[in-house]
Amino acid sequence: MRHLLLAAVSVIAACNPVSQGDVFATLPAEVVTTTDAGTPCTPLQDRANWPVRVVFVVQNSGAMCVVDPPGSQGAAGFCEQVASSLPNTGTTPGRIGAIQRFFSDNTTRTNLSAAIVGYGTNPTVIPFTPVTLGVPNGVAALQSNLAKGSNLQGALEATKTLIEQDVQNTPASIRARSRYVVVVLSTGIPFPRCSTNDSLAVYASAANPALTWSDSLGAGTYCNSVMPSDPDFITGFTAGGDLNQNAQLFGLVDGMLALDAQYGLGDVRVFTRLLMNDANLAACGPICQDLFGSNTSFADTRTMGTWLLTQLATRGQGTFADPGTPAMLSLSSVDTNEFTTFCGP
Repeated sequence: MRHLLLAAVSVIAACNPVSQGDVFATLPAEVVTTTDAGTPCTPLQDRANWPVRVVFVVQNSGAMCVVDPPGSQGAAGFCEQVASSLPNTGTTPGRIGAIQRFFSDNTTRTNLSAAIVGYGTNPTVIPFTPVTLGVPNGVAALQSNLAKGSNLQGALEATKTLIEQDVQNTPASIRARSRYVVVVLSTGIPFPRCSTNDSLAVYASAANPALTWSDSLGAGTYCNSVMPSDPDFITGFTAGGDLNQNAQLFGLVDGMLALDAQYGLGDVRVFTRLLMNDANLAACGPICQDLFGSNTSFADTRTMGTWLLTQLATRGQGTFADPGTPAMLSLSSVDTNEFTTFCGP
């Protein structure tokens, strides 16, 4: 009887379909096994065959040298002007330190890789690197190359492209076991925002963030007449069009999750974490009053950032968290577990 039971369990485990949204994949019998309790799981020695890819989408605009210092735009300017008014926060921004700790905390996971999409005016991509190799070159330098803008739309576009290219280079037999985890570290306030319609009666605000946003302060001329020859030109943007509007950002997150069914992946999730520092904004003084737009209070910035990042995480089936200040940022609550459970050696 015991032999018959074990044989039945093995058949059930081998044929048990694993859900991938609207797609189901039958896992190979040699990979799936069963605990005494009958739960499908995978031996730890097979962990390398269950890839996890993490993409950190990291804001690197000029605002970072205030809300998550220190930072520089590569030449003496705004960041150097505000530095003397801010509390001494050490040499490593919270977002950079959190990524570095993520690599060191997971250095033994041979199936885990991470990429970084740093974004200002246009994104900078550091491709997937196994965490066993350590923090990729260029991560620490992000804080020294802050840009003027915070083009979240461009960053999400680059992230979707990065994931899709990686999937296309992954054998179909491995895709059903693969997880992609996107972690957005941001103020949640894109700049610039541009609107096709410049004559609406009411635009979005902290009180009504779901509406269409008007052209950002100081970006009206940019939004309507920018040329590719402009050194701050946003790749792919058409003057007079929409940019960083809610519908565009939501559509990109939806598109990432759609890769799950399109390619038969194990899982795709989007997590968001807020980068905001009320004390630094207050200490910065008048020079920071328009950092996030005209007549926008510092309390409004947290409200607006929280709303957008919460929406992105909800659509992305992940979680949003506000650590209070970037110095308190931890990535330990981001789920980077394998797509299935492990039964032990």
